[in-house]
Amino acid sequence: MYIPVFWKDRIVEFPRRVSSESLGNGLYNWTPAPGEILERGTQQSATNFGNMDFGVLENALMSGFAAINIRLAQESVDDMRGQVISVDLKNTMKFPATNAEKTVALPRTVNKVDYDVFAEVVSADGPVERVEVYGKALNAFKVCYSGSAKNVTVKLHVTGGLY
Repeated sequence: MYIPVFWKDRIVEFPRRVSSESLGNGLYNWTPAPGEILERGTQQSATNFGNMDFGVLENALMSGFAAINIRLAQESVDDMRGQVISVDLKNTMKFPATNAEKTVALPRTVNKVDYDVFAEVVSADGPVERVEVYGKALNAFKVCYSGSAKNVTVKLHVTGGLY
């Protein structure tokens, strides 16, 4: 864990004062003459600057982990939100036979076939016993129903499989 260094400035009596010494030939040696040191300040050393480097590294790692967690949360929300598809099924055969089968293309291709499809009958012109979803693929699945209805509209809720 990063332990901050609380930096303090060096405070002197005369911050910009210098003394000059003639070296001859018009050359002078200038040396600082700060007067009395009121506060020493924090030492500028490899230990203090190295500690700062570790703090920057720790911050970068924590930001990276936070970004990964945010992405995973967004993927989870996208999986839960899913896709909604409305399908019209028609049966042209006499009950109990049925040919009301349809291949439904997914608007958004999934990455795994372990997605769930929940069927909701929106409208029907007769009784619908059950709606069956089968033959799942990455880009489509099949849906059919059993019952004496000739025309059925089904709303399909697809969740999961994206990530």
